[in-house]
Amino acid sequence: MHLIDTFNTCFGWCPQVRTLPRPLTVLNNEAAPSAPSQGIGIPERTESLNRYRNQVLFWAVFFTLVSVPFVAYFLATDLTRLLFFLGMIAGLVVFAFFGQWLWNSLEMLEKGNVIKTGQGEYIILFLIAGVIPLSIVLIIAALTAILSFAGVWAFPAFATGFAFIPWYVLILILWWEQKTGCMLVYDKKARLFSAVGCHEHAH
Repeated sequence: MHLIDTFNTCFGWCPQVRTLPRPLTVLNNEAAPSAPSQGIGIPERTESLNRYRNQVLFWAVFFTLVSVPFVAYFLATDLTRLLFFLGMIAGLVVFAFFGQWLWNSLEMLEKGNVIKTGQGEYIILFLIAGVIPLSIVLIIAALTAILSFAGVWAFPAFATGFAFIPWYVLILILWWEQKTGCMLVYDKKARLFSAVGCHEHAH
């Protein structure tokens, strides 16, 4: 709890906070009362490359294509097959917490806020916030330590199970867009996330 309080003090914002006044704009993960009015800074171009789900789809396909040869190799033996499936389970557990964090952020975007942060920084903020329970972190750390004694291919087999997390993220985004009628947009140049089309859908 002290870690989370420190995080909130330093950054002034956490995606777990669901209730933000509608006029606020989230800049650099801080709620800025004097920020520009809604709509300013929201990217106008919403073509295919700006749709964040397409960016996630690209990474999902990329990681899948890279991991397929390894998966075929790991499934050939009992030990690496077991470790690969353990990695998939661990990846699902991690995503269970990251998915909640992401969903809370999407709810903020649906209200008209924008989140100005890089994609990598967003994940780092998730880790700093300590959203994943310490017990889960310790279990995964213990598994990683044990893998060092299980052979040279043990850790790669375990880590490959995490390669499919982008697909889980994609499914969550598609579900949110279908549910809300919004379009999740990430402007790489401005480094901000926003949701467009929500009001049109509401009317």
